[in-house]
Amino acid sequence: MMSEKSITSGQLNLPGVVEAEGTDRIASVFDLTPEEVERLKGVKPKLLGLRCGRTNCAEGLHCFDRSRVRPHYKQGACQQCGAELIDWGQVWSRESRDIEKKFEFFQNEWIRHFFFHVPITGRIEKYARRFGQVGLAEVLEKQLRQNKMLRYIPALDGRQTKMLDGTIVHWARHAVGCCCRGCMSYWHNIPLDHELTGSDIAYLKGLALKFIVKRMPDLASEAVRKLPRAAMLSDRTSRAN
Repeated sequence: MMSEKSITSGQLNLPGVVEAEGTDRIASVFDLTPEEVERLKGVKPKLLGLRCGRTNCAEGLHCFDRSRVRPHYKQGACQQCGAELIDWGQVWSRESRDIEKKFEFFQNEWIRHFFFHVPITGRIEKYARRFGQVGLAEVLEKQLRQNKMLRYIPALDGRQTKMLDGTIVHWARHAVGCCCRGCMSYWHNIPLDHELTGSDIAYLKGLALKFIVKRMPDLASEAVRKLPRAAMLSDRTSRAN
């Protein structure tokens, strides 16, 4: 149900954030080519407009996160326009048969939609094919078991997961809402004061891996070789999220 207020698009007001002018701010994911993605990967995400709070409601791209801004609408609604588009009970269900519907729900949010459609570059493909599905599942497991993901750490949350400069694993985590504890709290109903369990990690890992296979359907299932520890743990705090 839409709010009676007019639908606007842009960026939710975030404390201390001023939109920069004269930057490479991305207007639409569909404007990007693989070459552009590689050119922009070194630019700070906030200068590109890559933010969880970004919206373009007129195009059906919203933000349902009430934790990063002063809430404008009730929980579960777009915080920019009030649109209620998500069946949260279905999203929070961990039934595997709901995966495709969940993917549809994720794409109602600007930042998730971006990572569902950002072009796969040669760098991203090379990394994915080097490890295969099995290897990438191991990378996901290692990253989700890091302390900054197991527990909510306010000083780090929202900045743990790389964006364009990351790997297909980082892109998957943004796409399915397991990039930080804040996103997990509303997309997966995992409270901030709850330490991730083995069951939580297995579910999130499986969801992210299904996204990777959706983006790269011909990806081999076998790991090419034993993963180096550095590759598994490559999840340094990005410059901004």
